[in-house]
Amino acid sequence: MSIESDSSPSAGDQLCDHLRTLGPQGLAQLLAERRDALTEPRPRTLSELAERLLRPGSVQRAATQLLSLPCVEVAEALAALPTPCPRPVLASAVGVPMESGKPPLDAGDAGSALEQTLGRLSALGLMWTGGAASGEPDSLIMAEALRELWTEPLGLGNRLVGFETVVEHLRGEDLAAALDTLALTVEGDESEQRAMLLAHHRDGQRVRDLVAQAPAPAKKLLEHLCESNSTAYSTLSHSSADQEGQDWAARRVLLSSRERPVSTGSFGFFGERNLQLPAEVLIALRGPESAAPFHPRLPEIPLTAVTGEQLADAASAATVTFLAQAATVLHSCVQQPPALLKDGGIGTRELTRITKVSGCTPATVRLILECAHVAGLLAHDGQQRILATTAYDTWTAREPAGQYAQLALAWRTMRFTPTRATPIADRYGADYDVPLGPTPALAQVECDGCLATRTALLDSAAALGPQQALDTTGDLLGAFADLLAWHRPRARFCTCTKKFSFRGKRDRDHEKAALAPLVVEAELLGVLAQGALSPLAPALRHHPEDPALQEAEIAACARQVLPPPAETARFHTGPDVTAAVDGVCSPRLVALLDQLADRAVRHPASLWYITGASLRRALDTGHTADELLQALRSIAGTTDLPGQLTDLVRGAADAHGRVRLTTPASLLHSPDTALIAEIAASGQLGTLNLRVLAPTVLTSPLPGDTVLTALRDAGYAPVHEQHDGAIRLEHPTLNRHPLLPAPRTDGLASEAPDLAHLAEVLLSATTEQTMPRLSPTEQVLARDAQHLDQPALRRLAHAIDNAQETAITYAPGKGQPTTHTIHSLELDPPYLYAWTDADDEVNTFHLGHIQDVDAEAPA
Repeated sequence: MSIESDSSPSAGDQLCDHLRTLGPQGLAQLLAERRDALTEPRPRTLSELAERLLRPGSVQRAATQLLSLPCVEVAEALAALPTPCPRPVLASAVGVPMESGKPPLDAGDAGSALEQTLGRLSALGLMWTGGAASGEPDSLIMAEALRELWTEPLGLGNRLVGFETVVEHLRGEDLAAALDTLALTVEGDESEQRAMLLAHHRDGQRVRDLVAQAPAPAKKLLEHLCESNSTAYSTLSHSSADQEGQDWAARRVLLSSRERPVSTGSFGFFGERNLQLPAEVLIALRGPESAAPFHPRLPEIPLTAVTGEQLADAASAATVTFLAQAATVLHSCVQQPPALLKDGGIGTRELTRITKVSGCTPATVRLILECAHVAGLLAHDGQQRILATTAYDTWTAREPAGQYAQLALAWRTMRFTPTRATPIADRYGADYDVPLGPTPALAQVECDGCLATRTALLDSAAALGPQQALDTTGDLLGAFADLLAWHRPRARFCTCTKKFSFRGKRDRDHEKAALAPLVVEAELLGVLAQGALSPLAPALRHHPEDPALQEAEIAACARQVLPPPAETARFHTGPDVTAAVDGVCSPRLVALLDQLADRAVRHPASLWYITGASLRRALDTGHTADELLQALRSIAGTTDLPGQLTDLVRGAADAHGRVRLTTPASLLHSPDTALIAEIAASGQLGTLNLRVLAPTVLTSPLPGDTVLTALRDAGYAPVHEQHDGAIRLEHPTLNRHPLLPAPRTDGLASEAPDLAHLAEVLLSATTEQTMPRLSPTEQVLARDAQHLDQPALRRLAHAIDNAQETAITYAPGKGQPTTHTIHSLELDPPYLYAWTDADDEVNTFHLGHIQDVDAEAPA
């Protein structure tokens, strides 16, 4: 991928001059929005910054993540018009009349919107003004990489030639003849005469009136050129009538060829080739309406009023429910680790089981599993199972706001859509390469379009006015699609969708299908509520370099939304003894109830069943009945417990340890002879092959743990006795994965730069300043990588020294340049060994064939 056109000295120098005009505050704002230009190693001079801002990958990301519909439409018009483009030509193309480089007073909101749009493109470093003579309107120049985003801007196959360029070649008699033919009278020198001719051709109505009086051959020729934008000699006939039509248009300077006016009498193979309409003429002939679309105002979208309290309440309810569901889903995974399919991922059968056990919807289960995996709470154990990691225990001990922040940040940064179980059908037909059936969860399927669309959705929703929300009673997905299409028209979906363009139309149904799961996820997390962003969203939209800082910001927002964690439970008796907790539970309360009771399915409140078996587990750890009752009183908030609960605890304690087992002979003994006789005669324990040695002693040939399990399954409460007669305490063994999974998103820089200070440093730096001495790696690369300039050498050396991923453009011999994303770099001059994403093996790259280095591959 060559960037010659973007990094040429002229383009870089022009952008440097523009960056200086922004001043420290404007440059700091640009750096805040174009943060990809600050990847390590950070730029040292304005020229190095300009080189990064002009790179195709950086420009593509800016167009995708920062440009609204008016900016995209103006950029597309600039891509079709001549470069540099006079400001009045652009204004005429988008239907905003302009004189002397400024919109007239009657241009109204459209003129103001055009100026705001140009200011936005300028503030992002995507467009700047070229030098103009005194009294002349500015000429607009755009980054070449932005121009290349359109293959046929405005539906035109050729870049237009400005009439100003054409009229410059008119001299003397030719200029006077053109003015005489058009019945234009002006006194003055040739510059004033050209200005009169230029003003005439920039008046669209006068050009249309002129063509309306043209003979039929001239009309036919102009209509042909208007449709095709340019034509070659082979597409036109060679009759005398065609020659007459061309001569009529040429005398009125309505044609150009290679940026020169077409002369009369030249036609066909030996005459003028590649006839073309100048930009102003083509704009005029496209009709009274503007040649380029321009929508400076957001279209009408049904809105409704909403208060901050309503949003906070809705977000609180959704967040409480999500945390309760997350605790239940993850607890079920701990109790029975999900099995993986042979090809990877959790299949339909396991997902159905977790859905049934947790009482959540399938979409919620997928969302929680994926968020937990990205957050490092779940990991593959290498034996086709998903286990909780050591980070899960840390997560359960965190406050509810911290638990939410960890899962929400994982959702914000993941490069896929968890709840999209099946791919979106292609707008041109079914894709036969798409696998049938639902996509497994944790299938490691990534799509940058999903992350871009999630970002665009949050940014678009943030543009709603204060106390404004989309009307949820109507087509909410359609409203979100319209909102996103105006604020982020170039946002990529998981399947490519063309939106606004001159020739194409938006595929609104596809946009709704792509947005549907994202909206569902945002509502489940409480980020979207009642058609607007909740108070949780600002921290999620923030993009600090430090993930820990962003997690802390999300947790702070969650604390303001979530109710205080519950420290007490309500006990209910009847057929069953239960403990219920409304809202979110404190970590202490959850840990205690998980020790004494069995978690049940109930959302958003939490419910535990207290049974003899659950109390027996607590007694096995060495607790006494009095200790259990004291713990229950502490969480009940009262000294009086229900009598049924007290009796249940006392009964479990009385039954606990009445039968004891000692090894190695698996001897069972108890002072209760009736109990020993009952156990010996039990049909459920026939597999133990019990034999009576004495009225108080039984023996079994099976291992002690097997005997204990069988007795407990039969409803008894035996304990394991050690050789000295003491009871062996039993603590549950946590089946945890010892390592965290590899992150599924790219890491961010650890230190956030002071943008205001950096802007001042860049504005004060000059190329003549002494640069730091080259590092050893840079010295080696400078010797062998002859095609790399100093900024590219710095980027490659930084990637090698810091074991970071980077992207290179490689052209071996006379081969075509190819782009590779590489990692695990090892330098062995003159070779570079690295792994690529495309090949599962080490690749060898000759340093002399590396043409360019970028921090990451183009978007």
